[in-house]
Amino acid sequence: MRKTKSYSQKELLKEVITRGQAYADAGADGFFVPALTDASLIRELCDTCPLPINIMMMSGCPSIRELANLGVARISHGPGPFRAAMELIKKNCTALYGG
Repeated sequence: MRKTKSYSQKELLKEVITRGQAYADAGADGFFVPALTDASLIRELCDTCPLPINIMMMSGCPSIRELANLGVARISHGPGPFRAAMELIKKNCTALYGG
């Protein structure tokens, strides 16, 4: 069995910042960074990367207001709201029509 090293968000931030600069150099107009949830790292990324930052809202993320204050330009919600809506529909249909 091969062992893999897991990296913390802090350890990966330098690579993320380097990649953001490369995207900017290539002409990108934004930088999407899913799964980054640590407020101090989000601020560092926003302060360092020349592109507007897009963060995906998920469990453990700062609030929308705090993300905006950290410098995040765009917030994505991914499939979370759709999945929650589908679960609610499923629950209601099961209650109405039986399981």
